[in-house]
Amino acid sequence: MNWLEKLKGKTGRPDAARNGQTEQTRGADGSRKQGGGTIVRGGAEGAKLPSARRAADWLAGQQVLDDFVVERTLGEGGMGKVYLLRSRTNGSRFAVKRAKGFNEAERRGFLAELQTWIDLPEHANLVPCRFFRTMDSEILIFAEYVEGGSLVEWIDSRRLYEGGPKQALERMLDIAIQFAWGLSCLHELGLVHQDVKPGNVLMSGDGETALQGVRPRVTDYGLTRMRAAGGESPTSGPGRGARVSTVGGSPAYWSPEQASGWPLTRKTDIWSWGVSVLEMFSGGATWESGLAAEELLEFCRRNGAPDKAIPSMPPRLAVLLRECFRQDPQERLASLSEAVNRLKVIYREFLGADYGRALTRVERAATPQTGASERRDAEGTAWADPRVWLEKALRAAGRDPAEAAAMLGQRGATRRGELVAEIAAYDEAKRLYLRLVGEGRKELETDLATLCVDKALVHRTAADEHGAIQEYDQAIAVLERLVNREGRRELANDLAMVYMNKAIAVSALGDNRGAVALYDQAITIWERLVNQEGRRELANDLATVYQNKAIAVRALGDNRGAVALYDRAFAILERLVNQEGRRELIGDLARMKAYRGDVLIALGERARGLEEMRSSQKVLEAEIARTGRADLKQVLTWLQQQLAPPPV
Repeated sequence: MNWLEKLKGKTGRPDAARNGQTEQTRGADGSRKQGGGTIVRGGAEGAKLPSARRAADWLAGQQVLDDFVVERTLGEGGMGKVYLLRSRTNGSRFAVKRAKGFNEAERRGFLAELQTWIDLPEHANLVPCRFFRTMDSEILIFAEYVEGGSLVEWIDSRRLYEGGPKQALERMLDIAIQFAWGLSCLHELGLVHQDVKPGNVLMSGDGETALQGVRPRVTDYGLTRMRAAGGESPTSGPGRGARVSTVGGSPAYWSPEQASGWPLTRKTDIWSWGVSVLEMFSGGATWESGLAAEELLEFCRRNGAPDKAIPSMPPRLAVLLRECFRQDPQERLASLSEAVNRLKVIYREFLGADYGRALTRVERAATPQTGASERRDAEGTAWADPRVWLEKALRAAGRDPAEAAAMLGQRGATRRGELVAEIAAYDEAKRLYLRLVGEGRKELETDLATLCVDKALVHRTAADEHGAIQEYDQAIAVLERLVNREGRRELANDLAMVYMNKAIAVSALGDNRGAVALYDQAITIWERLVNQEGRRELANDLATVYQNKAIAVRALGDNRGAVALYDRAFAILERLVNQEGRRELIGDLARMKAYRGDVLIALGERARGLEEMRSSQKVLEAEIARTGRADLKQVLTWLQQQLAPPPV
């Protein structure tokens, strides 16, 4: 039995409805454009469904979300399981985290983790979230894949100790410094990690061979919470406490306050970091509770390392760790930035050279990112404030709408973080509506459909097309029944708009055949409304869906079919502009003409196509000068590229 095993078993005590809004279409250059529409948008058959379901663990070789293939399981923690996925499109690999469960509380917690992760700035010692995607009832976090494995794997495999004691000590001190620096950066951002351990430190390579090319990066923010949530600002002085509380984390690294379920500050991360450094010098954690840290440190000092390959702990480091293990958090080491400075002194003392790695500071904005909270996409399409929906649902349930404030989470500091916060808020409102409709409140069904469409736009703005499609499907399920079975003909236009906008999302995922089927459903409704029922105000919507279908048909290789559809759209817009005086549609007419000219060139009618594109260019330039429309600027840029002479 080695000295570590003597303490094995010592444990801690865990005690509104939308009006007049538009959705995107796609131009010949692939950029998003605006199309006309009212209230509800997005369709049923034709979309590819995800090939993996939440009910079972993913298996190697399984396809996920159309484009990704599961390579293997990377690990499992208290909050979820992590897999290695590879994109079939470009070969990129991601560490993808799934929540272990998917009930209301678990989804709420996972969204909070996603928001924390996605708000993090790029930093050398933090693992960033690249994006998220929705699959069925769960959200997946796609993080950068770090190939070097975790620090605990380096300890267990003895890779950490390669090259002899001096080289190993250099490596270990370098890792301890960067590990502390990464956590210090989190603290600067106002965060407490709460699950600090070697398993949550990933080992990346870099080009600094003088320091052995090791770059540890802190990851897994499932328990990370804002200190500011408890009244501590990110710029508070050392030791000023957070008031976040959890019994989560890993018991082998628990601080006393964490084991007791008390409110936590960044001082709990200092304790857990100290236990993690101690583990590097002990060759592995055979203890069950971080509460044994003080005794473990003293055993280590008296008995030395249990493995000859492991260098002895420098005395000054032992002093530093003792300060990390003080029972009273207020008496603990002031900050991990102080630990970094003291470790640099230890590094120089034992290795005879200054610590040469540059440690970059974290970029922390003093105020939320400009435009982060703007509720509209890049083309100007807006969605309703989810708080309004939540208050409306509470009133419908006979509850005080003031409860909404307590149900909403923190706002995001970045645009991506704010979109996640919006999705979380919509989840709360939608949950109430689903419950009320399920209890027989049929008069709320149209509100539920409109809410789903609003939420779909948030998902689309976050590039989560799968999430948008799921929301459109729920809206369609309601509207199809109301229109087709209950005769609610006044909702037919809304159903057509949802078909069209789901088609856009489906097309964005590469399923143009599915998109065409959805466009046809929208066309059937709008042709009847416009041509048979005289709803002339919907003519522009009919032109838009013809244009959208033309783009999907062209993507399938049918240029002649695309020209025929552009001709229909052009005829409608030309009548609206020239006969009905709809001058605001001049730019849309010019855009349509440019796209048709592009297809004519592809069909070999180059002279005619160029003529249409040149005349379109002049009109677009005039309309942009008059209105400043951003969507027309994008079309003009594409058009200028198409008309530019080839390089010599």
